[in-house]
Amino acid sequence: MSLLPVVMALLLTAACAYQPDATSGYGSKDLTVFAAVSLASAFPEIADAFVEEHPGASITFNFAGSQRLRTQLDFGAGADVFASADRRQMDLAVEAGLIAGDPAPFAGNNLVVIVPLPGRSEETNSAVKIQGPEGLAGNGVKVALALPEVPAGRYALAVLRNLEAQYPTMEPGYASRVLDNVVTFEPNVRGVLQKVALGEVDAGIVYGTDALTEYAAGKVQVVSIPQGSNIVAEYPIAVLRNAANPGLAKEFARFLLRERAQAILKSYGFKRPAPIKSPSGPNQR
Repeated sequence: MSLLPVVMALLLTAACAYQPDATSGYGSKDLTVFAAVSLASAFPEIADAFVEEHPGASITFNFAGSQRLRTQLDFGAGADVFASADRRQMDLAVEAGLIAGDPAPFAGNNLVVIVPLPGRSEETNSAVKIQGPEGLAGNGVKVALALPEVPAGRYALAVLRNLEAQYPTMEPGYASRVLDNVVTFEPNVRGVLQKVALGEVDAGIVYGTDALTEYAAGKVQVVSIPQGSNIVAEYPIAVLRNAANPGLAKEFARFLLRERAQAILKSYGFKRPAPIKSPSGPNQR
């Protein structure tokens, strides 16, 4: 009896049993990305570019404050990728065993003071009140900041301390006087932007990229922070240890470092990431 028919039958059975997705080398093409809310304008366009190169891929975003996202992940929320607005929240995720591999910085950002454009509120005319960072400490000025545990809030506090230390005109106690003027601490940086845009406060400190958003146009104006006192916010990205699609997640993380994604980030006001440093430990945050 010839074995050829038997062999052919076995091969046919195997071919029917294994039918890989023609569009993917990774099986499922659904990615869930947890990303800092300051990335909410740029990331959807980057996702479109990524999908062009990975037909059939689908990306779902969860945008929020980095500390909130990290807490959600710590409590078991499912995601493939985490993009934080600072190294601290990423370090905490690493320490909690949530991250696979080493996080990589993919973007930078600076902070600015924003004030409502004249006429945005009957109660305030910040364009006259606040001409520079020193105006944040003025009598009766209402300021909005992100919560101190939020990256934007932590950066803002560092900027205030830098201004007090580096500019004698700020006088001792400048940072404390500004904090005395804070009438609201928002859960994320977009909350600060909204308070200023609506004219509910006289000023806020946000990322430069937030001041360039479509929402901010015609509602706020920027008051620059001196370069020597400003903060360069570092945005790291990492694949999560429990990612449902680790292969495609790695592709997305690598894509952010490529020229196409970097050009999109630049168009939204982000800077190129600083050179990769050695991993920071718990005492280096």
